[in-house]
This record gives sequence, structure tokens and C-alpha cells, in this order.
Amino acid sequence: MRYDFLPAVEVCRRWAEFQRECRCMQAALWRAESFQRMEGQPMTYRRAAALNAVLERCGLPLVPGELLVGSSLGRFGREGSPEAMEEANRTLADIGSRDFTTSFDHSAPDYAALLSEGIGGIRQHAEDSLRIHGDPAKKEFLESTLIALEGAEAHIGRWAEEAGRQAALHPQWSELLSEQSRMLAHLSRSAPRTFREAIQLVWLMHCIMKLDNRYAMAFGRMDQYLYPFYCADLEAGRVTPEFTQVLLDHFIARVADGGDVQNICIGGVTPSGEDGTNPLGFMLLESVKWIARPGANLTARIHAGTPFGFLEKCAEVIRTGIGFPAVFNDEVEIPALTALGYALEDVRDYCFVGCIEVFIPGRQAPWSDSRFNLLQCVNQAVFNGQNSLTGAQDGPGTGEPDSWEAFQEAFLAQMRSGLKAHIEAINACKRRCDDRPQDFTSPLMSALISDCIERGLDQCGGGARYPANHGPCCMGIGSAADALMAIKRFIYEEKRFTLAKMRRMLAGDFEGYESERRLLLRGAPKYGNDDPEVDSLAAAAAEAFGKECLKYRTPTGGRHWSLMAANVANIYAGMETGASTDGRKAREPLSDAASPTFGREKKGPTATVRSAARLDYRLHPGGDVLNMKLHPSALSGEKGLSALASLIRACFDLGGVQLQFNTADRAVLRDAMARPEQYENLVVRVSGFSAYFTSLDRRVQEDIMARTEHMIG
Repeated sequence: MRYDFLPAVEVCRRWAEFQRECRCMQAALWRAESFQRMEGQPMTYRRAAALNAVLERCGLPLVPGELLVGSSLGRFGREGSPEAMEEANRTLADIGSRDFTTSFDHSAPDYAALLSEGIGGIRQHAEDSLRIHGDPAKKEFLESTLIALEGAEAHIGRWAEEAGRQAALHPQWSELLSEQSRMLAHLSRSAPRTFREAIQLVWLMHCIMKLDNRYAMAFGRMDQYLYPFYCADLEAGRVTPEFTQVLLDHFIARVADGGDVQNICIGGVTPSGEDGTNPLGFMLLESVKWIARPGANLTARIHAGTPFGFLEKCAEVIRTGIGFPAVFNDEVEIPALTALGYALEDVRDYCFVGCIEVFIPGRQAPWSDSRFNLLQCVNQAVFNGQNSLTGAQDGPGTGEPDSWEAFQEAFLAQMRSGLKAHIEAINACKRRCDDRPQDFTSPLMSALISDCIERGLDQCGGGARYPANHGPCCMGIGSAADALMAIKRFIYEEKRFTLAKMRRMLAGDFEGYESERRLLLRGAPKYGNDDPEVDSLAAAAAEAFGKECLKYRTPTGGRHWSLMAANVANIYAGMETGASTDGRKAREPLSDAASPTFGREKKGPTATVRSAARLDYRLHPGGDVLNMKLHPSALSGEKGLSALASLIRACFDLGGVQLQFNTADRAVLRDAMARPEQYENLVVRVSGFSAYFTSLDRRVQEDIMARTEHMIG
């Protein structure tokens, strides 16, 4: 480069300062004014215009010296009238909108198409489609798409003008800003020509999506769609690997601002089935390691042909303690998705949105999910369908099972009944928007989803190649398996207790039954220790749940497909769950996602992954989480790197699908809880995402502290 630029960490610092000043969401005012001004017009026009009102009026904060221009923080202001905000929010509430449950965000646009055609090319495509379609509703939708695309072009043009204005104000950065102004002017009309222009356009479109109040929007497979630009620039001598690394550092620095969960996928196979590992994947790993902040939720896809060096690079970043990357197994996920009827080329291109949710980028309507408490189903089978905390008859009466087989069936009956009610409630919520898709459109986002423009339909109204799926997240598989194992052994095999006595113990939260509780805690095998008996109970419960989910469809024809995930909801689900037969006391957390109950896996990480790998994850295609905590001393040196990489490979060879790690020393975490002001930048993996440890709720901190600290090697 012939001019200076800021270090990426300084870019992080300056944007963090700016964000602390953002208080009032002024975008709500602009949206409300736009909706009122266009009253009587088709709703799809009004939604396109409401976003354009934000794009036209938002601030354009810019840090001279940064390599990437663009921000979504211009929707905030430092001051605002509470009365005006309240009125605007009432207006917007009356109009209504989609939300996470009704498929609004948690999506990955078709950035490959955007980079190939540019906004102008996509606009031309919409104009061509408009000429073909005669249906008035489709014409209205396509016209709203054109309004939205023109608004995006104009917004990028505003940034071009602002960069040019800033060039005159900052002589130190004038060359850089002038070049950025020219680049942005080009991108407002045309497709990118270089790697730098490509990543700039992706970043700007991501910012626009956030200006549209969308959360957890993903970048998809960045290393794949940017790689052709990188190769062309290298060959032409326009870029060096060193500058590309700096540019990616700046990109990750920008993603880190905002407190959002923005997934970036690297690695895996290509749509043609070849190994997709490339230098950009290594560079993104290095950038995440260097920036060391939680926003860029990096996930690495691993397959049988993944080079071991890539696994070691993942391990090198994991051992820094930031919780990135999570790793995912192509050898399980790709067959799971193809078995459900998705095209193989599309499936091989899968990525992740939000935390770990599996998604086909640019071809699928937005993701949604919800949480289901599996341990509660075990308790209800013990209590004949009653909730042991409230006494309410939450499940069907399943009687007094007189055999282990009868109890298993009672448990499954509770699960099937609870899941049916859960999904019916979710579908009822979805129908509020899905029954009137023309009133709840997303014109700009739909333009970046195949095949909305061709069909003349919104992404949630039949336009996307694949309809939206919903993921009921199975929480507490470890807790449920341990509870079932205790029932099998102590009630039906050894006959230590009757069901009636078990109910008394649980109803009283083990008051006066401490020796019996110790037996439940210690006397039966626990999931996570490579014990085939208890692991088979976990596998059977997971199989039943996964198969039951796949029986259901969403209102738009998508699937309800299972995940084993919780984020931190296992803590709050535990607060609603009475004492359980595994020895857990009332209101204590459930086990996390597909993980064992923390503290009960005693035989090391290899035993844990062997247990977890006995579950059939092909029945849980929506995404899964296996949390592991490794002591930092186990990861030191080349031996530690190799051991961690080998553990990942071994888990995936056995059939595991996902791993994520915490490597912060428990002593450090304990000190951070006592002296949070000394640890403001301590990042940990929570469950599907990373966060600053001291920003977490105390109960979440304690849940992380409770995780078994393993050694490997």
C-alpha cells in the first residue's frame, strides 16, 4: 500500500468507544414516519420504503484510517424524545412485522451472487423478471424489490460521498479515503473487480441488513466466495498475502463491534465434493485469534479429507481461550441433509447462522428455533403427567408403569404429547404472518435469496428455493439419560425404590433423603463416561425426539428438524423443573445441549466423545453442541496442538458432529467473578457463541465454572 492505515486493534477500540455513545434507536422514528406517509399503498412497497427511509437518513460514522467503510450504528442517536419514540413504536407495533419465530433474520444471503452480479446486476435481473410476470401480486413484489435495491445503491453512494468529504478533512488519511470514495462509487453501480472491493461490498450489505433490524445475520462461506477474487488479485499482482491478512484483520475488527452473533463458515467440501480448505480459511483463523473478541462466530467445517494442518490451526486458535472456532463434521451433516431431499450441490455448500444452526446460504428462508425440556418428560412420566413443581397436569396420564419397558413408553408418550403441543404453538405463531405473506415481505433480503426474483415471490411466501425450517432444540439429553438410568436400575432392576417413594423424594426435593440422593448421584452410570448402557438410553431418547420432530411441517412446508442445543436456556429450564431421579435438586440447571451433565463425566475427554458419538446426529440436522472444557496446560506446545487436533478427528471418525471448547483456567474464571473490573476482555465460549465472561449473568458464569476440566494426551 502506498498510504498508512490504522492497526486493526485500534479500529476495534475506536468503534467500541463510538458504540458506548449510541442510546436512542432513531431508526424507529424514520420507519414510522415512512409507514404513515405511504398509508394506503401495498404493504410490500411500504416495507421497502421504510428501510430506504433509514438508509437515507442514518448517520454515516466513519473512522479515518480503517480499511473497510460502513456501519449500522448510524441508526442510533445520542438523544431522543421518549414520547416520540413511544409513539413511533406504537405505530410500528400496529403495522406488525416478522420476528425470529416467524422467520425474519438468522439467515445467510447469497453473497456469491451479489459479488458476481453486483447490486446493479441483481436489479437488472428483477427488471427482467418484472417484464415476464403478469400476476399483479408478483409485479407488486418485484416493484418493491426494485425500490429496495435502488435504496441500497443510493445508500452506498452516500458512503462514497462521505468518504470523499472526509478526505478533505483528514490530510493524513486523504489518499486512503479518496480511494475508498472511488471504490464505493463503483460498488454503488457495479460488481466488485478485486478482493478488496468484494469484501467491502459484503460488509456494506451486512450493515444494511443490520440497519433493517436483523440480528444474527451470517456471512456464509467467506473463504469460498472470496477465494476467486484473492487468486485473481495475486496473479495480477494487485495484492499480497500480507495485505490480505491485514484486510481480514480489519474485517474481523469491524464484525466484533455491535454485540451481535455473526457466523462465518470456513473449510469443508466444495459443491463439487472437493476439499475446500484454502489460504483464506487460515487467514480468517489468524484474524480471529489476533482480534480476540466475541462477535465473529467462526465455525470450521471438517471432512475426511481436511488437511491435518488445518485442524492444528483450528486447535491453535481454540487454545487461546476465545472459544473459536467451533468445529462441525461434514461426514454426518451432508448425508443427513441429502436424506431429507435437498440437492447434493446445495447441501455441500451449507453454512451456519446464529450460533450453530445449519443453513443453506442464499437458497433458504430464514431460520427459527425454540427450546424443549426433555428432562421434564422424564419427571412427568414419574408423576403420571403432572408437573412436580406446580401440580398442573401438563402431560397425559400414563399411569403407574409396572416394568422398565412400560416406563420407557410412558416417557415417550410424555415427549410426543409435549412436542406436539410445542410445535402446534410454534405453527400458530408462524401462521399470523404466513397466512398473509404479502403483508410481511422482505424485499431487499429476498433479492439475495434464490429463487425469489425468478418466482416473483418473497422469501417467506414461496420465493426461496427451500422453505424456512424450525428447530425444536432438545435440551437436557445428559440429564434425561442419567435420570432414566437411575429409574431403570434402582426401581425396576434392583428394586431399591418404588415409584411412590421416588415421587415422595422428588416432591420434597430430597429433604430427609440425603443418602438416597447420594445413591442416585453415584450409584448408577452417567452419560459421558463411555458406558454403553446409559449411552444407549441417551441415544434412544435422542432418536425418538429426532424422528418425532421430522413428522411435522411448518405452515409454509418447511420441516421441524431437531437440534441438540440450549444456548443458556438449560439454566432457565432447570429453574422450572423439579428434582429429578438423577439426583439433581429442583431448579438446578439441566445438562447443556448434547453435553453430559457438567461434573459427571469422570473418565476424560475421549470417554466423553465416545459417549456423545453414540447418538445418531443424522436425526438432528439443525445443529448440535458438545461443550468441552480443557485445562490450558493440556494444550501447551506442539504436543498439545496435535493432541487437540487428534481429539477432534477421533470424535468425528466415531460419528460425532460438533465440538466447541473452553480453555480458560478455572482459577482465572473464579478470580474474574471476584474482581470483574480486572477481566473486562476475558472471552469464553458459552454455548454456541462466545462472550465476555464478566458480562454474563452470574448463573451463566456458574454454569461455565461447573464444567468438567479435562486433560488430554
